[in-house]
Amino acid sequence: MLMKRIAVFCLMALFFCECMGAAESDLNLFKAQNYAKLRKKLRAFYPDECHDRCKDPSYMISEKAINADLDEYAASHPGYDALDLRQACYRSMQKHFVPYLFAESPFYFEAGVNGGWIMHRAPARGVNRLCRRFYNEQSLVPDEEFRILGARAKAALSLCCGPFSDDMHHVPPIRTILKKGFGGVRAEVADALAKCPKSDSHGRKQLETALLGLDTIRVIQLKFANRAEEILASGGLDEPSRRRMERIAACAKRCPWEPPKTFFEGLNTLWFIREILGYVDGVCIFSLGRPDAMLYDLYKADISSGRMTVQDARDLVARWLIHADAHMDTNLTIDSYSDQEAEIPMSLGGCDKDGNPVWNELTEMFLDAHLGCGCVYPKLHCRVGSNSPEPYLRKISELLIKRHAVFTLLNDDRYVKQYMEEGFSPEDARSYIGVGCWNGYIDSVMDVEGANYTSLIRILELTIHKNPELEKELRITLESFDEAETFEEVESIAYRNFIRFFRDVLATYTRYGGVNAKVFPHPVYSVCLRGGIESRRDTTEGGVASRPRIMTLGFIGNAVDSLCAIRQLCFVDKICSLQEFLNVVRSNWAGKRGQELRMRALAAPYWGDGGKVSTGMMSRWMKRIRDDIEGFRNDQGGQYRLAVYAYREFMYWGQKTKSTPDGRFSGDRLAQGFSPSEYRCKEGVTTVMNSIGMLPHEALYASNANLTFDRSVMNEAIMSAIIRVFVKKGSHMMQPNCNSVEELLDAQKHPERHQDIIVRVCGFSARFVSLSKRWQDEVIKRHRLR
Repeated sequence: MLMKRIAVFCLMALFFCECMGAAESDLNLFKAQNYAKLRKKLRAFYPDECHDRCKDPSYMISEKAINADLDEYAASHPGYDALDLRQACYRSMQKHFVPYLFAESPFYFEAGVNGGWIMHRAPARGVNRLCRRFYNEQSLVPDEEFRILGARAKAALSLCCGPFSDDMHHVPPIRTILKKGFGGVRAEVADALAKCPKSDSHGRKQLETALLGLDTIRVIQLKFANRAEEILASGGLDEPSRRRMERIAACAKRCPWEPPKTFFEGLNTLWFIREILGYVDGVCIFSLGRPDAMLYDLYKADISSGRMTVQDARDLVARWLIHADAHMDTNLTIDSYSDQEAEIPMSLGGCDKDGNPVWNELTEMFLDAHLGCGCVYPKLHCRVGSNSPEPYLRKISELLIKRHAVFTLLNDDRYVKQYMEEGFSPEDARSYIGVGCWNGYIDSVMDVEGANYTSLIRILELTIHKNPELEKELRITLESFDEAETFEEVESIAYRNFIRFFRDVLATYTRYGGVNAKVFPHPVYSVCLRGGIESRRDTTEGGVASRPRIMTLGFIGNAVDSLCAIRQLCFVDKICSLQEFLNVVRSNWAGKRGQELRMRALAAPYWGDGGKVSTGMMSRWMKRIRDDIEGFRNDQGGQYRLAVYAYREFMYWGQKTKSTPDGRFSGDRLAQGFSPSEYRCKEGVTTVMNSIGMLPHEALYASNANLTFDRSVMNEAIMSAIIRVFVKKGSHMMQPNCNSVEELLDAQKHPERHQDIIVRVCGFSARFVSLSKRWQDEVIKRHRLR
């Protein structure tokens, strides 16, 4: 009997080992060391910091040649306009473009630039450089307006990612190219040109320029095929590399001029759109789309036909991801404003065009590969909703608890409903993708101006810390509330000061935002978006279906906390006069009395405490600002929309913001989006989530809450439940961390032991050990929700 039990045990053990061996084999594929050769080759090519050029010297030769052609054209055509110069640039690209291929990579798309930052590089930079003279020659923008724009940004009051128009956070036309290919778009443009009225000379020129740009994309695509054939002819390739080059040589003759027909071609097309369309048109494209939703049919067809095995697909996914992660050296120290910001996000999950949840083999494959390959990039924008499958949420939770905090969680219940209420079709609304750091936009339909920051707390701070000379320099008019007799007067004056400044910012953007069409148009990009062909107008001049402009209410939490503290100390508890309290704030909480009042301020109601005072005030300000700008139109006739989110400004703008009534010292960090201030929050996850749920989210176009959860009390089930609560509360987005103070402190002392800890800093993630000491300290000091 004993021997029989032993035999059964041995058979079970053997079966278990075989199963574990198969599982281990699958996991091994996603281990970083399996792709060390690819990563090494890519790191030798890509710059160490993402904003720089690639290291291949041929790129500099190409850049100089294109710039020389542009300068020669400008000199011989003194009356050129922006479209003329764009055409000259297209022709030069056809001559001088250099295709980059790697034996270890099966993909073809690399132009030697990071498509997310293309505006900072030639040839985009060359076009922009020559066209900037139009600002003065055509009196497009007075020098004084440029001065004020820059001065306000320097003073941490307002910021626009471009001159009077955000020209960075563009939405890729992925659905268009997957359906039609660039060749299909060209055919439609050619047809529109043939029908274009002769009276519309500008529209004709726009379409002619787009045609030349599309032909340039075709030339570039064929250069990849030719380069692959050259590499094959040179010999010396191992068998896997030879197969990769053969596939490129064959596929690059067809796709994405024609729509992709295989999973491999689909993956390559997502990269190609970002890099090559960015290269050709100088447009910063901040997304790689939704591969698990967009390419799933191609994946299933390849598997069922036998053209591809699951193992082949996993290998493709891993190499596809590593291209993003290798765009820079993620081990370099992060300390300044945009270190290690590659702007390469991708979206997973959510729902399909019919509303069914997207959770499939590809979703899990991308998540496993991201963790297994040790990737920081691409950013993972995971769409979640009330109908998200539990295994999907558990998988996200698993990675978070493993300290792989690379997620932006976008709320389908909010975004899909919001877009349908705005008149988009259900299919469009359900197809939105994550773009940039946090926003969810509809590809092929929208071109968004999303990075326009204003600081509520800075206006309140300047109201308290009076500086007439700075106010004059920045064209700001501020009323004092020192003599106010009621809290209602204080709040009213604070609101008037902000809305007066805010309206002035909007008026400036409306007056000068449209000049970008005369300086830096995007002809090819525009015709790839809905409405661009029919209107015969560039996206920068209102030629596409939807181009909303979003204005961010930065650090509204600090403003609410400050007003709550004034109300509590001066008008409810009456432990000091308004004048005394303001003087103490101006002294940066100096002296015994200053410290006493600071402790009382920190004990006052604050945003995130779940109370009626703080949530009521937050809601009141959001609704009032929305209502007070409702009649304002942007330069393209659309509405300005509000958002509440924050990038690294919470640190850097905080350094320029003096002490405030909420208990902050001068230079301290500010609140992150909807997150409660790190100085104030004492609550648990339930209270914070309930606070967020009480707000009028319909007043906003986007929002984010950066929340850190205590890893010591978390498991996958609890984290999954928290995500479901977040969805139910109606906010747009959450960026979660899950770690403990103890492990982060140990990582500071022993970084070699903790290379795997990735933290969500704000709109980006980073290896904790790569953060500078001050950024590490900031992450450590964050309040952990339990």
